[in-house]
Amino acid sequence: GTTDIDYLIPRKPLMVGEEKISELLVANGYEPKNKSLSTPAVQSFIKQIEEIEIEVEFLTDNKSRNQEDVVEIKNAGINAQALSYIEMSLQEATPLTLPNGAVISVVKPEAWVFHKGLTFTKRTTKVKKYKDLYGIWFVLTQLNEVSFAVQKSLPKLMNKNPDSWTKTFKENLKTWIDSATPQDWDFLERQDVGGKLTKADFITIIGRLHILN
Repeated sequence: GTTDIDYLIPRKPLMVGEEKISELLVANGYEPKNKSLSTPAVQSFIKQIEEIEIEVEFLTDNKSRNQEDVVEIKNAGINAQALSYIEMSLQEATPLTLPNGAVISVVKPEAWVFHKGLTFTKRTTKVKKYKDLYGIWFVLTQLNEVSFAVQKSLPKLMNKNPDSWTKTFKENLKTWIDSATPQDWDFLERQDVGGKLTKADFITIIGRLHILN
């Protein structure tokens, strides 16, 4: 589980609201926090709800000549982290109706898996890297009919995107599996508090994606 909420936002929002996103968050009790000394700074919005700290961050694509790490989206009043491959997640979204009737867009699970496979090698901490690997296994195996649907739709999604993306996705996972030590597997298996994740199970599901042949 996580108490972080990542919002994906285009560099140029489709429409400008009467209030900036930053103003709406502050009005609802979120406090802005700069997480770096850069200009613009990496930014998040934090709110304490009972004993849980909720942290909201914004992500956008890095498809720019300048290759910025952080993009100031003035119309929204926020700074968004620029990440590789995020444009796919912006495109591959599906509507979700919340209990209060509000409709939001969420990243399709197959796009989430694809993105994690493309980027987990860039993680700067071991914990986050193994959390991503665990998430890939979890979405592919533990969500019943959703997992079966993801296994079928992921290859189609790969075909829709550049061949280099699919090559990177497969090489990242294959390289990690081939080089993982017993300690690495132990650390990965311990990410699953239910005890279902095993080395054999992980290799099997990745093999179904035709990555290991």
